[in-house]
Amino acid sequence: MTDLTEHREVQLRRDAIGLGGALAGTLANMAPVEGIFIVVVLVAAAMGTFTPWAFLLGALGILLTGWNVAQLARRVPTAGSYVAFAYHGAGSIARGLSRPAAAFTFYLSIMSGPVTIAAVVVFLGSWVQTALGLPNFWWPVFALLAVALTLPVVLRGAAASVRTSLLLFLLEAVGLALVSAVILVRSHSSLGAPLHARGGQPGGWAGLIGITFATSVSGFIGWENAAAMADEIKRPRRVVPIAILSSIVVVALLYVLATWATVSGYADWLGPVKGMARLGDLTNAAPYVELADHYAPWLTWLVYLIGFLSPAACYLAAITSCSRWTFASARAGLLPRPLAKVSPRSQVPAAAVWLWTAAVTALIVVPYFLADGNAVTVSAYEAGIGTVPLLLVYLLTSLYTPFYVRKHDRGEFSVVKHVLPAVLAVALVGYGVYEFVLPAQPPPANRFWIYIGLIFVAAIAFAAVAVRRGGRRLDVLAATAPDENPAPAAA
Repeated sequence: MTDLTEHREVQLRRDAIGLGGALAGTLANMAPVEGIFIVVVLVAAAMGTFTPWAFLLGALGILLTGWNVAQLARRVPTAGSYVAFAYHGAGSIARGLSRPAAAFTFYLSIMSGPVTIAAVVVFLGSWVQTALGLPNFWWPVFALLAVALTLPVVLRGAAASVRTSLLLFLLEAVGLALVSAVILVRSHSSLGAPLHARGGQPGGWAGLIGITFATSVSGFIGWENAAAMADEIKRPRRVVPIAILSSIVVVALLYVLATWATVSGYADWLGPVKGMARLGDLTNAAPYVELADHYAPWLTWLVYLIGFLSPAACYLAAITSCSRWTFASARAGLLPRPLAKVSPRSQVPAAAVWLWTAAVTALIVVPYFLADGNAVTVSAYEAGIGTVPLLLVYLLTSLYTPFYVRKHDRGEFSVVKHVLPAVLAVALVGYGVYEFVLPAQPPPANRFWIYIGLIFVAAIAFAAVAVRRGGRRLDVLAATAPDENPAPAAA
């Protein structure tokens, strides 16, 4: 029998946030503005005027994955998030899989998560440095400043983090919607451009095949934020699934609105073919700034502002959430015990927050020197390398879902509700993972598979050691949020 007495002495603050806070953190973590600014050029280069449809289909793939995660979050709400989901889900397939699956998921996430988050902060630093017209050595300064200013907010507690995230996201979303609306109005004669395949290579639906779909899916990373906040959310069994699914829908709508405006704007300005060639030009670092300069120069400042707010909100929300599942995993013995400590006043897992802060700081400073200060190279490497392991975690969680529901909630088990979404999510996300790791891609993506493979092998090795040494202590992951009745343990 698992001894959970020790972990119950160390708790996060109960009922700290409600549905609004859960939504705020998740929406901020998804960073739609940053996603659009980075991803739209790559998608447009392949799909031309059909670019908005890539994001709509990417949203469908993520919505299926989100549905699967929501099924587990409703039944096993826990700060352990994916790590605990792996414990319960894999244990439903075979009793002996609980501990190794949870350990593997944790080490895969802890080695890739900081890399992905660092890419966000590198983008922030580079965006501010470029906007101010400063020399290249300034971008790590701004990136590190953002990390330093975020730390006190995170350490104050979940409520402070989500309130700040909400403010930043609202400014980001309203600003994006406003600029998009102005572009759509001023390019009204080309509003139908996304309905006709023009431009791109190979263009149209053919352009969706390959890395394009994987890229559009990666633009939604962060939708799982609320799952790790379960111990601090009021009524997590109800709130977490709503936050996950609602956030995906909201961000999908923002993506479609903004990309539709982008395609319409360039098509009206330069014509469909030349416009898509310009939008898909990899040297076009800031197409939204260019469109604002053309259609509404008085709003260019707003584009620069939301380009800063988006990664800032993403970093704040991500660190807040990731520190929770890190804390829960340390509590189960997957990290040294001191990392499971909670601040007595704020009830924040301060040690875990500092761990993530240190990791992100290192991933800003070290690559700066390795890449000769090239922020684009650093961000591209970190985003590409960090994304695939997270997509793999999504895939595995979807795979576990029907097994868990069938074993522990057979009365509600349904092929339509639990098997079909899982199969589709595994297929779609699996395709994205496959395309990301193919060596036959333009640099630097042609080398991503090497680094991803090293992370994968290291995660297996660390998991094997942790399971052998940790033993029954890993069963702490069976616990659910303290204000709920525990779900059946998988092992």
